[in-house]
Amino acid sequence: MADVDIVISGGGAIGTAMALVCERLQYRWLLLDQPAKQHSIGRLGFDLRTLALSPQSVTWLDELHENERFPRQRVDRMHVWEQLGTSTIDFLREEVGSDSLAWIAEHSKVVAALQKKCETYVGNIETEAITHIDAAQQYLTLTNGKTVSCKLLIIAEGANSRTRELAGTRWVSQSLGQRAIVTVIETELTHNNTVWQRFGTGILAFLPLTNPRTHAVVWSVSNPLFEELASLDDDQFKARMTLASDRICGAVLEVDQRLSFPLNHGLADTFLPKPWIFILGDSAHTIHPLAGQGMNLGIEDVRALESVLRASANSKAISPTQLHTLAQRRRAKAIIMQQLMSLFDSTWRWKNPLSHWLRNIGVRTFSHIPTIKKQIIREAMGFGPMTKVN
Repeated sequence: MADVDIVISGGGAIGTAMALVCERLQYRWLLLDQPAKQHSIGRLGFDLRTLALSPQSVTWLDELHENERFPRQRVDRMHVWEQLGTSTIDFLREEVGSDSLAWIAEHSKVVAALQKKCETYVGNIETEAITHIDAAQQYLTLTNGKTVSCKLLIIAEGANSRTRELAGTRWVSQSLGQRAIVTVIETELTHNNTVWQRFGTGILAFLPLTNPRTHAVVWSVSNPLFEELASLDDDQFKARMTLASDRICGAVLEVDQRLSFPLNHGLADTFLPKPWIFILGDSAHTIHPLAGQGMNLGIEDVRALESVLRASANSKAISPTQLHTLAQRRRAKAIIMQQLMSLFDSTWRWKNPLSHWLRNIGVRTFSHIPTIKKQIIREAMGFGPMTKVN
């Protein structure tokens, strides 16, 4: 039986980041990583899956990579408006004295950078999965029949985690009655380092990529509207998106292949099913993508767990009490984020004239209270009190 301090199950961005944290803190660790799925690189040369990363997340990832930067595009501004509204909101990096509001990165580039760093410790990586958890003896049985004992098992396998089920954790999923369409487009005008987000026929977001006229698109729509959009050919879809975006970047000239996925809020009923098993990232929580905070929430989980592990780094005696407190705190944060996303989504879907009027009054008032606006920006950037991890 192999004996390690920490086993991490899941070799995506969150799992590999957690493995590098364990190495940095000099724990004996084992990463269980299934063979990688092919990344969805489209015809325009970009990964169709993109990440919106806060400056705090990017700074932490750069430190983890030992300052080997992964490719990304800086965001200087976010412009939000609605189909039938008269008010808009602009969030500017200058308002908080920062060099960026956020960074947009291709999912595959972030994962590849983390995996490349992990491969330095190839002896700590096995392409196996967990088939059995012995809770009493704290050991795991792998698909190859091997058993591994550990002081801590970290589950970071994503929303469809099998090991989470083995640990006896219930997954509560709430359908939002929507699907997200993701693709990459080229437009007539440049993006000007701006995220453009329009509420109306769903929530349409253009995220700037490293080519000045290329954007990643996330279009969250109701299920009936999705069926309509899915039936369109590329030329029809380009015309529809040009209309839905109010030609904010001119006409949509090129569109890549389209992917889609249902939108759900998912939450594990506990993030600590056993005193020695911790669940984080999408295995613990999923949220609506309208604010692009899903990956940042997962990175916060890792950074928070890093703080607990650092306190135990000398003795390697990981405190169950500290893990329990952390699990409760991270689950409460996930619930708050889910409720905020639901509130934003439902508020922007109000349809009657009085609701439009009230919303526009609210938006106009919010835009003219710089103290509140500045604090909202700092929270989204990862520097506010809600994003503190210790």
